[in-house]
Amino acid sequence: MTRRIAMALSLVGLIALVSAPAALAQAPKRGGVLRIADREAPNLDPHLSVSFLTHSWANMVYSQLVRYPHGPEQKHPADFSIVPDLAEKWEHQSPTVLVFTLRKGVKFHNKPPVNGREVTAEDAKYSIERFMARSAFRARFEVVQSIDVLDRYTLRVTLKEPFAPFLNHLAASAYLAILPREVEEKFKDFNRPEAMIGSGPFMVKSYQKGVQIAFERNPDYYVKGLPYLDGVVIEITPDSAARLSLLRAGKVDMGHMWGYMVPEEARSVKKTNPEMVMTPVMTVASGILYFRTDQPPFNDVRVRRAVSLAIDRKSWNDSLHYGEGCVDAGPVPCALKEWKLEASKLEPAKAKYLVGYDPAEARKLLAEAGFPKGLTVPMYHWPGYAPPWRTYYDLAADNLAKIGVTVEFKPEEYGKYISTTYLGKFEKMAMGPQAPGNEIDDWLYSGFFPEQPHNRSHVGDAELNKLLAAQRRELDPAKRLAIVHDIQRHLADKAYYVYLPTSPQYITHAPQVRGFKHHDGFSLGHRLMFTWLAR
Repeated sequence: MTRRIAMALSLVGLIALVSAPAALAQAPKRGGVLRIADREAPNLDPHLSVSFLTHSWANMVYSQLVRYPHGPEQKHPADFSIVPDLAEKWEHQSPTVLVFTLRKGVKFHNKPPVNGREVTAEDAKYSIERFMARSAFRARFEVVQSIDVLDRYTLRVTLKEPFAPFLNHLAASAYLAILPREVEEKFKDFNRPEAMIGSGPFMVKSYQKGVQIAFERNPDYYVKGLPYLDGVVIEITPDSAARLSLLRAGKVDMGHMWGYMVPEEARSVKKTNPEMVMTPVMTVASGILYFRTDQPPFNDVRVRRAVSLAIDRKSWNDSLHYGEGCVDAGPVPCALKEWKLEASKLEPAKAKYLVGYDPAEARKLLAEAGFPKGLTVPMYHWPGYAPPWRTYYDLAADNLAKIGVTVEFKPEEYGKYISTTYLGKFEKMAMGPQAPGNEIDDWLYSGFFPEQPHNRSHVGDAELNKLLAAQRRELDPAKRLAIVHDIQRHLADKAYYVYLPTSPQYITHAPQVRGFKHHDGFSLGHRLMFTWLAR
């Protein structure tokens, strides 16, 4: 569950950051255009890109079979229960057979070549099979044995074995968007604005590459009365400082699609714009150093452990996050509290490689590994991530220099980074954020099983593989949790990844924005369909 930073409220000066309780609830007001400043999606096809920007934009336009609760539906920001979307109900006919019944009368956007026709089970079958054939995340559905259309509104999915994460994978943002086949037949792909035709709450109105993308309300959305907004405009603003300037000047309502601000930004904005609404949350996203563990020198656990022991996590947290962040940040992120085995509950000799700081031991480990005079390694990264990432890169290099590891920065353009380094195609070492998903399987199986897209460190561990496979087959929640804890015990001292302190985020927006509730994940459309403007 997402952890509210309750203790932060008692820290110096923070109480002033959190806005006073909202006025008595008002009835939502219809109309208006919400303006957001953020970066540009590298691709518009939700099945062909792993970028959160692509999936956030796609979620405005497309529906899924099932989704997560949002707005007034959700219990808390990490509520990953499953609610209906295009499928009004589903049934487990056996541990490996699921039957989905689709809503009748749901229409695609009234644009050629679909012209507002009804969404059917054939569309769902086509979309799942396309995802399985073409997505970098297709491994999520390797368990699917067959997909059968029983009638116009009924879809049967047969799995090869019981698979606990299946519904969650279907619900995760726009990964498995339901697309109309004839759009691909006409345009050859979905990577163009005129091909962004779905059945979601908003439609693409216009797109000026490098300038802005504008969405308008879908008048035929199946949820009657929603969305409240007439439209949403994303002003494409790559630089985080420029986004803050637009927000301060009142030219946008939000300086990030999800409203994110780290503590330093929040303090600064609150001084100049005390009217801003701010809510602190701990999100699932985390930061990592990752390695080619199949190549020297990082195939030696001593080198990886040395890197981990070189990172002064407490100082990072104190200096960058005002002590509000989470230091025990992996392998299960701080926000997934129901799955996490805290480092304090592990053997100290293992836990130190998750949260410890010991540069003297780090130098000793490097010497034992054959590097008594240190070594030089590249650090591939994308320099455009919002604060505190630029400082993170410098801090990592500074910490590693103190144990004799010289870092050579290898900055990459975002399109190259997201299609190569982010997917494990790099040399030696890289660094960046990760947010593979909202199901524990996304963090463990996807991050550590061979050939998975988020196994950026190229981990190949036979004993671990058995545990990873077992947790996804176990449908009993208590038994599955026990396996997940065993996985964390196994990983504690391996240092396949080095986990960096997780920053809290202040969900920030202008006071006229109402009904916007943070939910982990990339579901921008679902958040905004409940959002309205008091102006």
